[in-house]
Amino acid sequence: MIGFDSPWVLLLLGVLALLVPRWSRRILARPPARVLRHPALGSTNARGRPQGGQRWLILFLFLGLSILIVALARPVWVGESAPVDPPARSIVLLVDASPSMSIRDFRDADGDPVSRMTVMREALLAFIDAHPGDRFSLLVVTDSAGTLVPETDDHSVLRFWIEQLEPGLDGSATALGDGLAVAMEQIARRRERGQAPPQLLVWTDGVNTGGEMSPAEALTLARAENIELFTINLAPADSGVAPGEPTLEDLAALSGGEAIAAGDREALMSVTDAMARHRSVDANQPTHRTRHALLGWFLAAGLFALLLAQFFNARLRG
Repeated sequence: MIGFDSPWVLLLLGVLALLVPRWSRRILARPPARVLRHPALGSTNARGRPQGGQRWLILFLFLGLSILIVALARPVWVGESAPVDPPARSIVLLVDASPSMSIRDFRDADGDPVSRMTVMREALLAFIDAHPGDRFSLLVVTDSAGTLVPETDDHSVLRFWIEQLEPGLDGSATALGDGLAVAMEQIARRRERGQAPPQLLVWTDGVNTGGEMSPAEALTLARAENIELFTINLAPADSGVAPGEPTLEDLAALSGGEAIAAGDREALMSVTDAMARHRSVDANQPTHRTRHALLGWFLAAGLFALLLAQFFNARLRG
């Protein structure tokens, strides 16, 4: 439907309507440009009946002015109501690059063995492609933990560094607790800037075997910060956990996230669906209507009508 950004301008149409009778009388009272009179018709009214050109002049003059007034009201075409796109999420990817990620206990499409790192890289790249509007940061865990890629919406940079990941980049242990602590520091800085906390994805094939902070301590921080942890376990099902330490499933469940056991490549790809289930949906999600300005069309139509009025005016004046 058509709406107007400046509807008050349409009040000028009322003023124009008041001027129509007066201007019409003046146009109709105008004598033709050339009048041939016979002496025997001296008493005949020279004006006679209105000429067709006068009627067309009146029509196009007021039509053109009316359209220009409508154009000044800034008409827009308002489309159907549609939900507003949700804001971009911030997602922290905490990945394990310990030497055990070189173990070849997954199978590719041809049934050949491939390493855990290879499968994780493929799953990470597919996950990023499935979230084109989101922002990511990449943290790497081995003997220590650090940020490889700060938060960015440039997915090409993120893809480049994921493709460079290799097992055993720095040491032989898995400082999972320290990695979670680094993630918590990033989240704390976001809160200081008034930004919403991100979702945290932990990609690992083992339990905490190094570092200064234990996963239990990191879990306490995550719960205090209201952070959802999603854990993707690339280890065999019989991997052991130190007594008293939370499993990856515990980390996810106790923080409100979800754990995914990557028993095969298809299970790894399901992480996108898992996160979608936890993305809050507002029943009162705002909507918007598409708007297309019609000012140019109305200006063109109004000027064209005035040109036609000028054409008939010139003909009447001879």
